[in-house]
Amino acid sequence: MSLIDSGWAAWLPFELTAALEALSGGAPARRALRQQLAAERDEASRERWERFRLVAPSRVDVPIDADDLTEEECYALLEALGLVAGNPPRAVEAEAVELVLTLDEDDRRELDRIRAARDPGTAATPTEALPSLEASFGGGDVGRNDPCPCGSGQKFKRCHGR
Repeated sequence: MSLIDSGWAAWLPFELTAALEALSGGAPARRALRQQLAAERDEASRERWERFRLVAPSRVDVPIDADDLTEEECYALLEALGLVAGNPPRAVEAEAVELVLTLDEDDRRELDRIRAARDPGTAATPTEALPSLEASFGGGDVGRNDPCPCGSGQKFKRCHGR
């Protein structure tokens, strides 16, 4: 199931995921697949099926919805995707799959905005223009009764001179 772990899980509908799990899960997994196929589809399941239809390769004939889907149809879809083979179906060693998604203009702008926020770019002030760590600020020694250089308005002896 390495292909499922590496990305297909986000695209496969629940029915096909259950069919893959039924291949190696024994009787409880096969029972769960039958229950999944017999159950009424909720909104999340319908949305996931629709998303799968959009990303499935064009060579795969995907039904419009998962209503009345049988185990055999599930395994036929998985075989068309190259995830199972044989009779009875067995999971096959997966090969890398490259997904290509197209972005509309708004999605591309959003992606550019995110990339720009991550890119630190060049520093606004060149390193040579920054003061050295050895530089002293404030001009000289501060007397006990002089105003504190921090700007508090107190005498140095009552502020930072303690």
